[in-house]
Amino acid sequence: MKSSFYYILLPATLFFFVLYPLCAFSSPDTIRIETEGTYVVSDGDRTPARDHAIDNSMRKAVRQAVLMLISEDVEADNADVIDDNIYSKSEDYIQEYRILKEGMEDDLYRVRVRVSLSVGDIKNDLGTLGVLTDEWQPEEYITMVVMVMVSGIEKHSDFKMIRETLETDIKGVDAVRLRRMGSDVVVMDVDVQGDATGLANKLIVKDFKDFSLYVTDVTPDIIKLNLVKE
Repeated sequence: MKSSFYYILLPATLFFFVLYPLCAFSSPDTIRIETEGTYVVSDGDRTPARDHAIDNSMRKAVRQAVLMLISEDVEADNADVIDDNIYSKSEDYIQEYRILKEGMEDDLYRVRVRVSLSVGDIKNDLGTLGVLTDEWQPEEYITMVVMVMVSGIEKHSDFKMIRETLETDIKGVDAVRLRRMGSDVVVMDVDVQGDATGLANKLIVKDFKDFSLYVTDVTPDIIKLNLVKE
């Protein structure tokens, strides 16, 4: 009887861990990013091009996370060491990924992916390499206007939750002003002490319960996010 119990328990346990989404184990060190990778198709063989395009998309996602921790100048000054020790093993930081769209365009194979990755591991490795210093920090005493664009919004309550989070839960945000609301895109101007990268980093680790936010692009004064229902 006891052995029968274990025969039943083991498959049930395996079934749970196979089907239970990895994102359920996410922590504040996990961030969500959407990005697109490309690779040239040679001799009509799409298989290696697809694999390289996926690798390229993961590398871009990891680079976005790196630039949340160090400046572009520091990255450029340490390009070789970061490439050899961080970007070359981008897949090691990926906890989960999903292909959203893929296919040929001209001579390129394009793959758009949504990934969850460990920014904590990246931060630790940057620290080990000696490129994570206190020299570059967002100047929190300087207030700037960051345009936040969120696509995929289907309900006004989702927009309301994001706006309330910005106004009450994100440190350094002084004001939020609605610039434009379309069929599925909301654009806001956010007065924040710091910069767009720091704001994006704080925003995407927030737990919105019914949905998640994925970074699609970050520039010095613009954050583009995609809302995905859980």
